[in-house]
Amino acid sequence: MRALRGGPRPPAFRWRRGLAILGLVILVLCLAILGGGWYYADALKDGALAVDHDPDELDLRVAAADGTRITLQRVSAARDGDWTRDGTFGLEWEGGYGRVGAILNRDGDQVVREFTAVRGVPPAGAPARLDSFAFAGNPLEARGIAFEDVSYSSPLGEFPAWFTPAYRPGRPGSGDVWAVFVHGKGAGREEALRLLPAVSGVGLPALVITYRNDEGVPEDGFYRYGASEWRDLDGAVQYALDHGARRVVLVGYSMGGGIVASFLYRSPLAGRVAGVILDSPMLDFAATVDWGARGSFAPWPVKAIGRAVAARRFDIDWGDLDYLKRAEELNAPILLFHGDADKKVPVATSDELARARPDTVTYVRVAGAGHVRSWNTNPRAYETAVRDFLLRVLE
Repeated sequence: MRALRGGPRPPAFRWRRGLAILGLVILVLCLAILGGGWYYADALKDGALAVDHDPDELDLRVAAADGTRITLQRVSAARDGDWTRDGTFGLEWEGGYGRVGAILNRDGDQVVREFTAVRGVPPAGAPARLDSFAFAGNPLEARGIAFEDVSYSSPLGEFPAWFTPAYRPGRPGSGDVWAVFVHGKGAGREEALRLLPAVSGVGLPALVITYRNDEGVPEDGFYRYGASEWRDLDGAVQYALDHGARRVVLVGYSMGGGIVASFLYRSPLAGRVAGVILDSPMLDFAATVDWGARGSFAPWPVKAIGRAVAARRFDIDWGDLDYLKRAEELNAPILLFHGDADKKVPVATSDELARARPDTVTYVRVAGAGHVRSWNTNPRAYETAVRDFLLRVLE
């Protein structure tokens, strides 16, 4: 007899159908993970690798201002951003610049702060933003320090720099130890203006450099977190040695700290480094990317695939950008600053460096300070730590 249509399916048929459905589900999941990984790699490119010179948003509004205090209203600033934190910051608005200090009062999305006019007083209603660099212009305009515009060369081309001679002749520095400042990603030479007087004041000439992908200088496509930029620092150090320096002190901020670390491992000139000052340094790119992505909903397989895709698409060697794994090779004394409220570079990476090399690292972990905000939180304590460190280096 022939089987009736619609009757029970043979067990083998049900097994094959279940296997096909499972395979389809696995295929869909794999495609979703691969697609998510590709999207994650694109987000990594846009957020961390792509060169961007757009100015920061004017995310505050001036409600009222006079020569001693200013009232700022939050427009689109983060609720717990710099405007809510005590400390010293610059204030920028169209056509003007000033500095804000201690918070005198806060009421919701409005704050009253101490204010010092530098270039005018902002009118009520003016869009504005805080500037963590705290000073604007060149060393003479901003800090009263004489300087020269110079240039140095690297394999990529010519790069401008500021050179400041020893600020106070007769202090411990004899002029044969130079400080070389390396700013962070997307920043500029003005990042050095906070610390420049303290460094110059102990007798160190200083070279405040630019490097590839800065505005107006040679570019090579992406920020590389030290993998290629160390060659520009190498050129700057060679310039210092060619112009009277016997040793250098390297100062690196954020990604600039990664550039300094890469130089220390790779450059034949690393033996001429007398000391290192790092502020919120990027010491492990993978850990930094994970820290930045901690609020995303991407599961770990998507992040892992995203890293693999980014490595192939954008030529990233993740292991090569982990500067902590070679910490035992560091020889120069290091002064390390990092705020425990840093939302861009995990303070845990600086904790790890300090644990790995207590013999060479002097660690200043600053409570409540954000990314490269340790000076802003307490300028006097920061500069005292720097002077004490430099005097030890110059002994």
